[in-house]
Amino acid sequence: MKLLFYFLLMFCSIATLEAQQIGLHLKSFPGVAYSGDGGGFYGGGGFELQYQHELGKNRVRAALEYRMVDWGNQTGLNLGYNIAYWQKKEWRVSGTSGLQLGLALFREKPLFAWALEYTPEIEWQSAKRFFANLSLGVRYTNSPPYKNFGAINSVFEIPITIGFGFKLGKKTKEVERSEGY
Repeated sequence: MKLLFYFLLMFCSIATLEAQQIGLHLKSFPGVAYSGDGGGFYGGGGFELQYQHELGKNRVRAALEYRMVDWGNQTGLNLGYNIAYWQKKEWRVSGTSGLQLGLALFREKPLFAWALEYTPEIEWQSAKRFFANLSLGVRYTNSPPYKNFGAINSVFEIPITIGFGFKLGKKTKEVERSEGY
């Protein structure tokens, strides 16, 4: 019951604030190298539920990621900072530097995994709060405890992401003018 109360309190707070966005991203992870005898590979696919808060032209991001890999599954908390490089009307080009803290979900106990990532992205933002984006980045993932189970405990990947989402909160005067209010 407490969890439901906290969820409702947080949802009501988020919905009344400005400069916030929530999105869903579908991800694919082609790999370019891994520890050991590394070459190309496919690191699976997944999705990410993302929250971002605007700080001027830049944004702070937090996300929950779930990934399906051929050896099991992986989940993580992603934290990042997005810097706008160019913005004109509804188009925006930016890059996000991020850190992931997560778990490789296999065996009797999940194993700790972490990642560093940089993803340039292009975004289209409609006047009615909807946005869509596309990104192609680079990610280094490492799971130190995995050395006890196999030779591959770190990988370099090129994450490809397609996402969409919505701005939360009150309508701004610019949005109201575009909708005819």
